[in-house]
Amino acid sequence: MLLSKLFTLNVIIVGATAEFHLRNQVIVNHGYSDISDEIFDNLSREDGDFINFNINKVQIANGSACDKCKSRIINAKNLVEQNPDKEHLVGLLLFKNCLNTQWREACQWTDFFVTTSSRNEQRFNDDGPDAGISSISNVNFYDNDFLQIIKRFNTSSEYDLETYCYFKGNKACKLPATPNVTELFDLESWWPKKDSKYNKPPVYTNNSETFNVLHASDFHIQLDYKLGAEGNCTLVPCGTSSSYSKDAPGKTYNFTDYYKSFNSDVSGNDISFYPDSHYDENAKFSKGDYYDFPQYFGWSFNKASATSFGAYLSDAPYLLVNNSIVEMKKLHQEKNFESIIFTGDSFSHNGELANPDELKFSEAAIFNLINHYLNGVQVFPALGNHDTMFRYAEVAPRIYVSNASYYWNEDYVTDLWVNNGWFDKKDADAIKTHYTGYSFTTKRGLKVIGLNSNFYYGDNLWSYGETTTKPDKFGIWKFLIDELVDSESHGQRVWILAHIPSNNYDVLPIQSHIFAAIVKRFSPYTIANLFFGHTHRTQYSVYYSTNDTSKIEDALTVSWVNPSVTPYTNFNPGFRYYEVENESFNIRNSFSYYFDLNGTFTNSGNEPTWKLEYSARESYDPKGTWPKDAPLNGTFWHSYVSKYLWNTTDTHFNQKFMNNKYRQSPLTPNCTTAKNALDNKCFNDNNCFLYFLSDDNINCQKG
Repeated sequence: MLLSKLFTLNVIIVGATAEFHLRNQVIVNHGYSDISDEIFDNLSREDGDFINFNINKVQIANGSACDKCKSRIINAKNLVEQNPDKEHLVGLLLFKNCLNTQWREACQWTDFFVTTSSRNEQRFNDDGPDAGISSISNVNFYDNDFLQIIKRFNTSSEYDLETYCYFKGNKACKLPATPNVTELFDLESWWPKKDSKYNKPPVYTNNSETFNVLHASDFHIQLDYKLGAEGNCTLVPCGTSSSYSKDAPGKTYNFTDYYKSFNSDVSGNDISFYPDSHYDENAKFSKGDYYDFPQYFGWSFNKASATSFGAYLSDAPYLLVNNSIVEMKKLHQEKNFESIIFTGDSFSHNGELANPDELKFSEAAIFNLINHYLNGVQVFPALGNHDTMFRYAEVAPRIYVSNASYYWNEDYVTDLWVNNGWFDKKDADAIKTHYTGYSFTTKRGLKVIGLNSNFYYGDNLWSYGETTTKPDKFGIWKFLIDELVDSESHGQRVWILAHIPSNNYDVLPIQSHIFAAIVKRFSPYTIANLFFGHTHRTQYSVYYSTNDTSKIEDALTVSWVNPSVTPYTNFNPGFRYYEVENESFNIRNSFSYYFDLNGTFTNSGNEPTWKLEYSARESYDPKGTWPKDAPLNGTFWHSYVSKYLWNTTDTHFNQKFMNNKYRQSPLTPNCTTAKNALDNKCFNDNNCFLYFLSDDNINCQKG
């Protein structure tokens, strides 16, 4: 037993005092490392001796950082196996080892105590204000994710060890070469042999008709956004009561100088300090009265004060979220959207303040606002990495019933979606079973498959440990393949949507390769398009039938990565819609919208003016050489965009593409170096993402 008797820890949480009454387990508020000292001080003599005796055994004295990282995993698992009655102490031991070898701040947010269980402080039977999910984010030393992963870790696999140490060990190991997943997992046995007739798209007879689909992503509502707080802060996201700038100017500083860089004529209430700005239920905007923050707060120690609609280093304040959805409503009245794709991330990037209550509120706010302003439009949602906690992105496989996981959140959002009329009540259990994944067939016959992409995400602890032995421990690939096989047999077209692009640098390579193999198997006949969010950029990626991305004839299909509503980091808010062919469900054109966030800093608190940024056809095919009745498929993107991005001497085109990605933000990176070469950041951002495998993307990165 970790503690021999009941004791109480008093913890300061967001300005309030909370008491933890602990018996037989230790719970510590994550992020306040001084609490760990009290925990160690309260260990029994036996438990303290166990840690002190074994702490050096998990860490080899010599060797590379990679060797040391791997040894910690191997030796930690040995300790767990040899001391089952002390397994709960291994996380503490590794944490103390970290404190002995690194600075404290590097250890307090590590994974040693992360748990997806939020039930330690629940009081479901209460009727009072404390009923339901507690707002306290806590960790449990007796049943946490790290302990469960260690117990199951395949330490005989160098690949598993090195992959973990690359993604979770601060790149202690180099990214190992990805094995051939087709051979390793016998992927050909996962699906029926592909008939030659499926190597081409179906024949379409009614493809002249088109309809419109809206795509929104990454709202990241910032519930603690504070008007007048530091908007150009040192620790992002900015715009909170605790935001500060390490480069804050002296007492003689005139804060309006910052805003004069955007508008030289700014004065007085031109600056958008309107704390009562809001939209009513009929989408009518009221800006309220100007509040003279300079007079009452003073700005001698602030570099840039956050204004009404947000800042480039903050997430989206409630006003911006509301405004963006109202704008979607206005556009809907003109374009008549048949459906809406929402590719995730309702919650903000401020993980330190994450708790179940705030998460639930953020999800309900986004989903209910969409449903309110766009009532009657079918929505196809997905959960993002910030839509689960703790810390975020933690999803445990249902095959491991020992871990409760955040099934409560999956249950909660599923019920939200059902209550909003987007799914039938009879489908709720299936959605929950697949971690909010689903299959939905529209009235036109298109199948939309939604996935929870956290299962292949590098920050999800449960993605590790059995990388080479259990490639589908979540059962998601089977679910996806079964749906695709069924659609293939009926000649049905499919859209796949998820939050995280499967080729992004933070996706586990083995999972990325499996996804690519699935896309290859069911394209171009069945899979028409894929949709993602996550990067906050306006991007795309072409899937090829071979690893040779230079062959246009190998282009199969394309993934569409949507811009974010949140400006974090340095983007203008944006969204887009697609013009879709009726029968093929290919995309004929896409239209991206945005507004100049900097224009709202000094516009006297008025609504921003959203505008069409570009049409994909007009922007990338200005001469109109692509046939008007041809879709923007993989061949189009290969011919009109990729070819020019691969030409690293063409800095002009790279800059144009970058400008579109950042939605014309004044903080868009410059693609040209002083020597007129392509800047590494621009190369990494533009060119490396063209690879449709995550390890190729990672290995492409320069600098």
